[in-house]
Amino acid sequence: MIDTAAFRFVSARTANRLVAGVPAAARIARAYAEVRAGAPSVPMPVLVLVLEDGGDLSPFARAEIARLAPSVAAVVESGARQDAIPGETLPDAAAIAALIAEAAPVLPSPADPDATLEQANRKIIRATAKPGDGIVSRRLNRPLSQAVSALLLRFDWVRPGQATALTGAIALTMAACLLTGTFAGLVAGAVLFQIASIADGIDGEIARATYRTSPSGAAWDSAVDAATNLGFLGGVIANLALRGQTAVALIGLAGLGILALGMGLLGQYARARGEPLNFDGAKALLAGRETALTRWLRYLTMRDFYCLFLAVTIALGWVTAALTIFTAAAAVWLMAVIALLVRARAPARRQA
Repeated sequence: MIDTAAFRFVSARTANRLVAGVPAAARIARAYAEVRAGAPSVPMPVLVLVLEDGGDLSPFARAEIARLAPSVAAVVESGARQDAIPGETLPDAAAIAALIAEAAPVLPSPADPDATLEQANRKIIRATAKPGDGIVSRRLNRPLSQAVSALLLRFDWVRPGQATALTGAIALTMAACLLTGTFAGLVAGAVLFQIASIADGIDGEIARATYRTSPSGAAWDSAVDAATNLGFLGGVIANLALRGQTAVALIGLAGLGILALGMGLLGQYARARGEPLNFDGAKALLAGRETALTRWLRYLTMRDFYCLFLAVTIALGWVTAALTIFTAAAAVWLMAVIALLVRARAPARRQA
């Protein structure tokens, strides 16, 4: 395999255009670096970026190439070069390998480069969904969060941590509404709780789209998730207590205690495995032995489902029913977590 590849862009504008938060030229550089990563050692593979209008890469595009493809030397040329691969098609590593090996023909530049890049933009953002998404996430939360992510990723300064901070700000506003001790504050807090659940997906989507995932980012995301969920339940309990509904508040307090205990057990399990704490931590325990029944039970106990359930029922004024059902479900969930943890730790004890 040769150690030089050339890609042509009809203009510097399309080469610098953000595609899901990353310049098109930088996405090409990353894919080419993946191809060269498995190739025989060379001094440094060269990536030739031909900008047919004679323009240049933006500082941000150059910085992103350095971040995403540090092992590749990028060279910018001007003019026409018909043997170069059209960059606006954004071929992945497999396609680039086939083109370099002449196993596939070099196609002409697309008739509408902007439309081609926009199509790639939508495809990348759709791919930021997670295979383990629950029913509510797939049908409601994820489409909405991806729409917001698509808007934010049009700006080169957007980072996943800013989206995490946005979720935190929504959670703080939610808590403030709940602590007003009014029914209106309770309803507003319930609505904001669901909005926070939707916004929670944005930071991960931005991170995956821009190749900025990190253990620290996942840890912060999980911490904000936990604080939001516990803060909502604590805020609802405080709101009810402030309005003199002590009996209902005690039901919610029981559910909160059960949830906190289960999260503590899952937290210990996650730390032992080097994983971040999250409210869907039981999913890892079910891996490899899930049935149709346990799959639906898992969906009904996942964060996306009970966030929507609590938000809707509390906003409708069905507070007692909502907290009673939640506390009962939390008790069943805790028993399942304990059983799964015992089963997961049994092989380790036998090996010891």
